[in-house]
Amino acid sequence: MVNSTPKPDGDKAPLEQAVKNLHRAKEEELTKIQADKLGLEYRNLAGFQPDPAAVALVPRDMVQSGHVFAFEKAGTKILLALSDPNNPATVTALKHLAAMDEYQFHPVLVSESSMRYLLGVYDTFAPAADHSHEITIDTSGPQTIPKLNDLTEFQAKLTSTSTSELLTTILAGATGLKASDIHIEPTQTDLRLRYRLDGVLQDIATLPTSAQGAVVDRIKLMAALKLNITESSQDGRFSITAGASRYDIRVSILPTQYGESIVMRLLPQEGKFVSLDELGLSSHDRQVIDRSIHEPNGLILNTGPTGSGKTTTLYAVLNTINSPTTKIITVEDPIEYRLQGVTQTQVNPEEHYDFANALRAIVRQDPDVILVGEIRDSETADIAVNASLTGHLVLSTLHTNDAAGAVPRLIDLGAKPQLFSDALRLIIAQRLVRKVCPNCKASAAPDEAAQAKIKSILPDAQIPATLPIAKACDKCNGTGYQGRVGIFELLEITPEIKVKIMSSAPAHEIQALAQSQGMTTLAQDGVAKVLAGITTLEELWRVIAE
Repeated sequence: MVNSTPKPDGDKAPLEQAVKNLHRAKEEELTKIQADKLGLEYRNLAGFQPDPAAVALVPRDMVQSGHVFAFEKAGTKILLALSDPNNPATVTALKHLAAMDEYQFHPVLVSESSMRYLLGVYDTFAPAADHSHEITIDTSGPQTIPKLNDLTEFQAKLTSTSTSELLTTILAGATGLKASDIHIEPTQTDLRLRYRLDGVLQDIATLPTSAQGAVVDRIKLMAALKLNITESSQDGRFSITAGASRYDIRVSILPTQYGESIVMRLLPQEGKFVSLDELGLSSHDRQVIDRSIHEPNGLILNTGPTGSGKTTTLYAVLNTINSPTTKIITVEDPIEYRLQGVTQTQVNPEEHYDFANALRAIVRQDPDVILVGEIRDSETADIAVNASLTGHLVLSTLHTNDAAGAVPRLIDLGAKPQLFSDALRLIIAQRLVRKVCPNCKASAAPDEAAQAKIKSILPDAQIPATLPIAKACDKCNGTGYQGRVGIFELLEITPEIKVKIMSSAPAHEIQALAQSQGMTTLAQDGVAKVLAGITTLEELWRVIAE
């Protein structure tokens, strides 16, 4: 007699799994046949644990759009999984990866199932190799560092090197010259390379336009940016090691009429922090700063254009007041240098974590001192002022031309002068001037116009018979200058200044009152440094544009 009792549903599972296994085996068999026809290596990578160092070589967007996955690394040989060699996105990805000519990518055909598995584990293995997007520059042997008064040799090296070595050579030159920024700019006829040295852009070399695509792709790969995005701006970062020094490289890409313009900012990870004594402050200004930064609460603002040394000054302040008994928290965009003993956080606009939101969270962390990278909007201004009125010392920056200009700027941002006049302790305006090279420094008698201008700024100045002028030598790479120093304007909030602020007085009235109370202006501090032989009149006029 036939038993017609139905089997439990649970018995179906082994059968379904067996069918699934048959389908998977058939898929792998067909993929292997296709690989043989195409002359490609075949692998079954389902369940495979990829090498993180290989995984991180290919950016996430390329992995997802091109369905390519680097899974194994042996020296410079990288095994690259792909499931559809005819997919246009895959073809494009392979073309871009070929630009990384320090690696040889070997395509390996995998099934669609293997590719789905690999795509699913990308985020698991990629973070384990954060340093894969890094260039190492060998400084043990002789390096071709450009000499600005003779760039022939460096130009020849750039034009004769491979694409990957081209970027390494550009970075080696920049680190060797202590450049703060690298500019790679497409023009109608060529690719222009410039370095920013001591705050001034210098032409370094020109490259053929044929190098543009490969250089841009190489930088995008290193910075994990989207290769197929060419009509909008992108920002990213990668790291380099030059000898014993490590640098964060912040990348900004901007579309232009002749292609993508690239600016790379070099941030030393082991940056030497400048002390307040090394900033170039006069003894009077140093005393003013010391009084303000040791107050238990209040608002200290640092003003000036981008690249005027505001971050350096504020970090010097933090290093001065940093102690085991003081809780310091910073919110920055980005974190430029790591400060030992200081809690640092970085804004992330994509996650709606801006200065205002960060500052709102910071005040709940029981800080004594708060550094806000920049006051950009009314909300941040309000929170910063309120924090400084409730037992916190708050440091921040604004973009204004002089110290007094910070007051109308705060009012423009919606801050109430009746409130922030109580909070303000000090406003620091500053610029950076290049120091004349001590190796080739010369001197010359100032003409009548120069003497008259000096007297108009410092009426009591004793003008020497000669003043420093810049020449040129190998030590300063032919610029006549070596290093920079700050010029400062410190507006201390006295009771009389406070009254002016409360009445929303214009900046020129506040400036005039502060000068009558002994404030040294930017121009006066600069002239004093010229008279002391530290910089030149030409450099001072360039910076302050008097």
